[in-house]
Amino acid sequence: MNKLLKVFAMTLMLVLGGQAMAQSRGAMFLGASFPMKDFAKFDGLNEFALTTIDENYAGAGIGFNAGIKWNFNIGVKGLGVMLSLDGFYNGPCEDLKNAYRNRESSYDGQIVDGSFKYNATPKYINVPAMLGLNYSFHFNPNLGFYVEAGAGGNLRFITDMESVNRFTLAGIETQIKETNSYDKAFSFAYQAGIGFEVAKKLVIGCSFYDLGSAAVNAEKTVKTKTFNDNTTKTDETYPSYGTIHPIMILARIGFSF
Repeated sequence: MNKLLKVFAMTLMLVLGGQAMAQSRGAMFLGASFPMKDFAKFDGLNEFALTTIDENYAGAGIGFNAGIKWNFNIGVKGLGVMLSLDGFYNGPCEDLKNAYRNRESSYDGQIVDGSFKYNATPKYINVPAMLGLNYSFHFNPNLGFYVEAGAGGNLRFITDMESVNRFTLAGIETQIKETNSYDKAFSFAYQAGIGFEVAKKLVIGCSFYDLGSAAVNAEKTVKTKTFNDNTTKTDETYPSYGTIHPIMILARIGFSF
């Protein structure tokens, strides 16, 4: 992975340095991201990649994307070097949201009085940077068609999961606060896209992004507070859960500059 980063950085420096005086164009994009395969699947909290060992279902819902792209002319008509930087946000799908609600509304065990709630549930944030090629063909000055492909690296973030379990057993009132703080992860990523450019300003496109597979590791903190004697105990562990593989189809609109 370090070799990949070095190659990507060197290539980027060569492109930016060698093309500094050449013609270049940029575009800013906004769009919707539609998760695919295991990244979108959810089949219960017992098979959830963020809480269970060796699982791959991420339960991601439809999210949004914002990105910026530069195309550097290399002296061949229509062909250019592409550099892109994107940000993706995906929250939980509806089935996962319902699983959170169902767990909060039904309390397991033989406890006379108790409650369970989520203070925070995980969301996925992915930031890929890629280098590739773009080819465009203009039917006329106001309408063009392009195809592109690129590869690079993705930095993945997962926001915290925090739950609070409060119960009374044998006259002792106890609260257990559990927090999973997920590690960042880096993975190989690639993309391919097609689209149209209208009036040299408006860009309408569709892209496929595979952001690579990476394991889910976390720092798990469990704070147990007993209210009768006002004591608190904290335990920290570093579990490894499943694997997340973000794959998405994008529909987006952009503006050239």
